[in-house]
Amino acid sequence: MNILGVGAAELVAVLLIMLVFAGPKRMIHWSYVLGQHVAKFRKIWSETVDLVQKEFDEAGVDIKLPKEPPTRKSLNRTVSDAVKPMTQPVQDSLDEVKKDIDTVQEVSDALNNKKPKPNPSPKSAAANAGKGVNLPKPAAAKANTSKPVPASGPKLGTWGGAPLPRTNGSAVDLGAWTKAARGEGN
Repeated sequence: MNILGVGAAELVAVLLIMLVFAGPKRMIHWSYVLGQHVAKFRKIWSETVDLVQKEFDEAGVDIKLPKEPPTRKSLNRTVSDAVKPMTQPVQDSLDEVKKDIDTVQEVSDALNNKKPKPNPSPKSAAANAGKGVNLPKPAAAKANTSKPVPASGPKLGTWGGAPLPRTNGSAVDLGAWTKAARGEGN
């Protein structure tokens, strides 16, 4: 439930605060007065729309004004319909980029053996040929993961001074940041 941008919880809180400060008799009077003002506003709106619509029709302008006062929903719909021709090319581009990102994610997952990807059908291979996407075969993905890691590497330093172990069993000396590990005194 949403009334003029106020949800159900906020409406209950406002009514409770009004009940505490105004009391039940004044709240009834205030709601009566508020109803009168809303009715006057709707009458003024209707008369104004009729007058402006008559002027538009006499001038030959093809615009239809709403008979009811605008709400947030109707205003949002009107604005989105008005800007749709300008935002549609951007939305199409974003959709294409999302498709490309999904394709790259699938290839990345296949290379990392997270989700085995079956060989693409000739139809999908032809569809991806113009996009520069070559889906790997599962055998090629396994061959890429078995490369040994080189033993030499950068000397960046560690907090404790202990060399970091490598995946192939060797250790890399990255230097030391502590005085004791560098051979300095206290």
